[in-house]
Amino acid sequence: MGRFTSRFADRGADAERAVSKFLLPWGQQPGHEANRLPDTKAAGRIIKAAPADFDYFCSAGHGLIETKETKHDFRLARDKLTQLPRLRLRQNAGGRCYVLVLHSELDQWRILDVPFLMAPNDKGSWNLTALPLFPTPEAALRAAAPEAFA
Repeated sequence: MGRFTSRFADRGADAERAVSKFLLPWGQQPGHEANRLPDTKAAGRIIKAAPADFDYFCSAGHGLIETKETKHDFRLARDKLTQLPRLRLRQNAGGRCYVLVLHSELDQWRILDVPFLMAPNDKGSWNLTALPLFPTPEAALRAAAPEAFA
């Protein structure tokens, strides 16, 4: 680790790589497009923050996908999802937007949509116990949007 590198600098990198492993090849199929959006932190904060980690387009629709990684087995802190307003805007414009959460201690995934995130919930974090766990981000996306990711 470099002298000025935070121990938190790579948090979420494993989750992003796992989603890329599925989504970017998916985007190379005819009629599909998927893009890894620029990371403002990686660009030295000289570009505007992207609305999410990925965007996707296909005949079944379009949307944004944000990835998060947490050690907690069933919670996601609200302050970790600063992208929610932008996800909500895209959802209101006809997109289908998701947050893929990797629970690193379980090595399992959950998928959250904007309506779930906007519903009344605990004040400081979302309780995700009602949402199913998936072994991969691919399985989570296919369960949430089979018309787009099957």
